[in-house]
Amino acid sequence: MSESQLAEDVRAAMEEATAGLRAPAGAAARARSRARRRRAARGLLAIVPAAGVIAGLAVAAHGGGTVAPAVTARGPAATAPAPAVVTDAYVVSHVQAALRGANDFIIVTKATTGPGQVTTTYEDSATRTGRSVASIGGHKVTYWIKTTTSGGRDHWQTTYVDYTNRTWWTKNSQSGKLGKATSGDIVLSADASPAEISKALAVGQLRVGVKGKVNGHLAIELVYAGRLAAKAGAVHYWVDATTFQPVRIDLPPFTAATTITEAWLPKSAALVKETNTPQVPAGFRQVPPSPAFN
Repeated sequence: MSESQLAEDVRAAMEEATAGLRAPAGAAARARSRARRRRAARGLLAIVPAAGVIAGLAVAAHGGGTVAPAVTARGPAATAPAPAVVTDAYVVSHVQAALRGANDFIIVTKATTGPGQVTTTYEDSATRTGRSVASIGGHKVTYWIKTTTSGGRDHWQTTYVDYTNRTWWTKNSQSGKLGKATSGDIVLSADASPAEISKALAVGQLRVGVKGKVNGHLAIELVYAGRLAAKAGAVHYWVDATTFQPVRIDLPPFTAATTITEAWLPKSAALVKETNTPQVPAGFRQVPPSPAFN
């Protein structure tokens, strides 16, 4: 499937799934801005990061799943034994507890979007900084994006390193005015933060769905339970049944190209530095920033 066809399939599915929904204006602006940045990376490397294709998609009712790439890293196992009967309330409370600990981890997401096309992103929720490694064939780039919010806008500082061309650039950019929420509906996306997912659980916008397996481990699906619950074409989250940390996000049209695996790595000094501090190899030439990164 071509990049343009994939984007069209995703767009069509989500237009159907989100008919009648008014998203919070701030969330929409953030989604558009994230999508612009990731589309830029796709154009520079001819790569299709899954999060870029589906950034800003709303969580709807759950649908069919897909076989995802393996998740190789998992957080520490829960120490307390699980009850004989695991209720929905038990799952929700433990997922919320796991999400509250997100700042102690580096969250790693991985998307395979076509033959030889892979993007891995390392996010530090505490600093709102992400490091993405994108590769296709022998071409590899790494870019760091640090996000801050001030004056009613999101601001990004991007550092982009191209290892094939031995070049790098840096750029500061900002979003439009974020605005205020226009409705009480919570709109989640592949970029949703742990705090946003926790809030959706707290107000009943996410419910416990089916059980399944991710990378051979028992996992539990979280599905949208709001006004869009009757719609087809679902975005759904999977959490590990032991750690209750997110391990996978499935998105329409539910193929390997729209599946994102997730793993939480305990923070170490080296990992935090690698995630938060851009590293430009000696001898690389600084060039003007790409206009595609708006």
